[in-house]
Amino acid sequence: MTTSDTIKIDAQSLHRLVVDIFRAHGMRAEHAATFADVLIWAELRGIDSHGVERVPRYLDFVARGQIDPAGEPQLRALGDALFLIDGNKQFGAVPLTLAMQEAVARARRAGVALGVVSRCGHSGAIGYYAQWIAQQGMAAIVLGAGPPLMAYHGAKVASLSTSPLAIAVPGGPSGVTMLDMASAIASNGRLQQARRTGETIPLGWALDANGNPTTDPAQAQIGLPIGGPKGAGLALMFECLTSVMAATPLLTTMLGPGNKNYHQQSQMVIAIDISKFRDVADYIADVDLLDEVIKALPQLDPAQPIRIPGERSELEAKERTEKGIPLSPRLRKELVDAAAKSGVTPPAAML
Repeated sequence: MTTSDTIKIDAQSLHRLVVDIFRAHGMRAEHAATFADVLIWAELRGIDSHGVERVPRYLDFVARGQIDPAGEPQLRALGDALFLIDGNKQFGAVPLTLAMQEAVARARRAGVALGVVSRCGHSGAIGYYAQWIAQQGMAAIVLGAGPPLMAYHGAKVASLSTSPLAIAVPGGPSGVTMLDMASAIASNGRLQQARRTGETIPLGWALDANGNPTTDPAQAQIGLPIGGPKGAGLALMFECLTSVMAATPLLTTMLGPGNKNYHQQSQMVIAIDISKFRDVADYIADVDLLDEVIKALPQLDPAQPIRIPGERSELEAKERTEKGIPLSPRLRKELVDAAAKSGVTPPAAML
């Protein structure tokens, strides 16, 4: 195989590669599998910016001591429906998976549960956690905050996280209806992906290092909030609900005196037990009907079907599960190199 060949690889093989690489760096097998679950979930749904594309960058965080693959999250109950998890510098997928499971268990008893996760690394696509909660027959809200990557509205410097939000409920054409979005026009991962591929970005997505608008991905350093002050306001409030709530503020530490820059994130997970309000099957039937009504609306463009949030990604997941996950020549080489440096043998299809 040459470096010019694009390949498709099955999800199981790619999952195994991620597990092997991070186990080689000290991650417990169970945690490595959880971590790989989140990355492959994103790959299957075409959210490539949050999939295995991030493996080399994640390994760089480990090498610089900003992430501890052996870190064990610590859970502290604050009440029947409240809890706090210290991520202990572990990749965010591990404590956030614990949080989604804990939230569902507590919501079964209390009707609702809320947990805050802090001191962890990047958590991947947060839709993964919201979808899982919805699949348990509950409504989910997951939101996050992190280091400054996006300009506050009216500012020309990185001053906010691209704070994501996912809201999911059971029901709909794919079994779960889910909104999964960043408070930025384009997530930082999406900008990094454009930078690597050389893809021109639309005007209004980002600023350069001097605070000037740019369409050059190589110069795009600072993301811009979706809806201007609305996206900026969401990101600011998400910092207040997560990092500040956990007494581990990020933005003031990184933007204030000392200007300490490091990789860390915080999240909030909320699970609501629908069965405490009404029969879950009836709720799902009503969501199904609502989605059908929306999809049947007169189309602005007959060539563009009306889709429910999450529908496109689930269709993509079905296709990629059947046909494999595409890897560009560049990404294939980066993963093979990462495997070699970790003492791991990649799947034969990648060699």
